[in-house]
Amino acid sequence: MLTLLARISEKIVKIEKWSLIILATAVTGLILLNVVTRSMSYAIFWIDELAIYAMIWLVMIGASTKVRARKGISVTLLEGFVGKKIWSICLLLVDVIVFCFAIGLIWLSWIWYDPYTLAIVGFDITKFSEQTFNFIYQEPTTTLTVPKFLIWLIMPITALSMSFHALVNLGERLTGTPPPTFELDG
Repeated sequence: MLTLLARISEKIVKIEKWSLIILATAVTGLILLNVVTRSMSYAIFWIDELAIYAMIWLVMIGASTKVRARKGISVTLLEGFVGKKIWSICLLLVDVIVFCFAIGLIWLSWIWYDPYTLAIVGFDITKFSEQTFNFIYQEPTTTLTVPKFLIWLIMPITALSMSFHALVNLGERLTGTPPPTFELDG
């Protein structure tokens, strides 16, 4: 079962990797376009906003891939001072904390989007906002005028993928399965 989950996780990482390439290219292109249009005294203001949102998506998806690769920030100095048994417990603890963090993101996304209440009010956004004082579905972006909840969907998407990756990492750690050797750069 763990092998199947690990293969699914690796497929998700491949999708995330391609998303990162597309988003990084888009951010670069948007910023360059912004420089060119501003130098010609013809600023297109929605480009700034789109570049910011693309960068946010880039960071969130990148965080998910880093969780699977176990390439996050770490304090390796401790490894030299503690025994192998304590170090393996520390690594297990890190996997548990990352998994709990990712599950917490799912829970917070659920509270933020509140799909249960939205369904109860018959997907009536006005009634939803009146009952919950949550205006997530009504607020548009500043210049793009796209509903912000579409932009913010990266939070629950990342929370789900990060949770899945963290679960696989935790399973591998508990069973002694070696971590994947895939490279995120190539």
